[in-house]
Amino acid sequence: MRIALAVEGTRGDVYPMFSLGNAFQAAGHEVVFCGPRNFATFAATNNFEYREVGSDTREFLGRVATAISSRGLGANRAQFEYFKDSMHKQFTRLPDATEDADLILGAGVQFAGGSVAELHGIPYRYVMFCPVMLPSQEHSPPFIPSQALPPWANKIAWRMLLGPFDALTRFGLNRARKKYLGLGKTGHGYSHILSEHPILATDPLLAPVPSECSMPVEQLGCIHDHDIEPLPEKLENFLAQGSPPVYVGFGSMTDATPVATTRLILQAIERVGCRAIVSEGWAGLGEGALPANVIRTGPVSHASLFPRCAAVVHHGGAGTTTRVAQAGVPQVIVPHLLDQYWWGKRIMNLGLAPAPLPRARLTANRLSELIASVLDNEFLSHRAREVGKQIAPDLTPRIAADKILSRLPS
Repeated sequence: MRIALAVEGTRGDVYPMFSLGNAFQAAGHEVVFCGPRNFATFAATNNFEYREVGSDTREFLGRVATAISSRGLGANRAQFEYFKDSMHKQFTRLPDATEDADLILGAGVQFAGGSVAELHGIPYRYVMFCPVMLPSQEHSPPFIPSQALPPWANKIAWRMLLGPFDALTRFGLNRARKKYLGLGKTGHGYSHILSEHPILATDPLLAPVPSECSMPVEQLGCIHDHDIEPLPEKLENFLAQGSPPVYVGFGSMTDATPVATTRLILQAIERVGCRAIVSEGWAGLGEGALPANVIRTGPVSHASLFPRCAAVVHHGGAGTTTRVAQAGVPQVIVPHLLDQYWWGKRIMNLGLAPAPLPRARLTANRLSELIASVLDNEFLSHRAREVGKQIAPDLTPRIAADKILSRLPS
């Protein structure tokens, strides 16, 4: 079977799909990655055939970094333009990129997957990494930063926002379907994007399917990479030289002023008086001279590093959140956008972290207070260890791949 991975987004959207692709290859299937150019090299290292489709999310996040950090309206306008650009590129390029495919799996910002699969007469399934995308009174829509509304308010919010968003996406989809694919209209927008039988790839303890959910969702478990790999020698030496450090990193989130944010982080660490690891991420944090109690690192195995940390400060991405919880250490979540706010609230409710600190409110004083409160909280540390033991063993990508293929329409 020839399987197309149609993915656009951050590393948290792309990398777990690559793990799934490797499992498909190990089972004897062919895999083609249809995504933006900034992941082409990584696709090649996984021996995937690569076909360019979509827009560079890293470039987009870089352009709107200021708006994101201040939670400005400019981010919403830029996001709308980004969606328009992505939809155009996907509908014009994905049909040719998948013309020889037997199955399309979409993830992240993927608008055209379902329509293109319909054109080719092949199955399509969308993979999501957070239940916040599913309409439910148990949480607010992902467009609302606050996830603290009561159920009745969530229900109203979904009714108010989902209708206009569905109509807007339906209009764009139908215009593209007719113009580029010669297909008739779809009566749905949002649900068409998520496919008829979406997959929720999350740990059932951390992020279960909402009990009140109208979509036929299949939960497979977390498929984010959990390989335990050796850490860089310099980082190993740092870990061996003192007490467990605090990890600070915001993954694929960009930053308009990385030098200032690095200074903010260092000030917070100095006030707490702990050792720390600063992850550069897409923001490029940690450049310049660092004190002896702080080290900078690039991408490393979270499964190898997090269990050796005293706490983890991060953006609230699905994969990072799961790996910290699995490591059994406390966390501080600094959500930047979309589903990260859901993760921040969920992890707080599980007793694994204090209230999330939105990126727009990030200061050295607030960050230092949260880190200190986590390090001094024996109950939270105990709770983190206990939940870490309860998290279901990783669903290996091979098992996930087998389940996906076994449940395709005959």
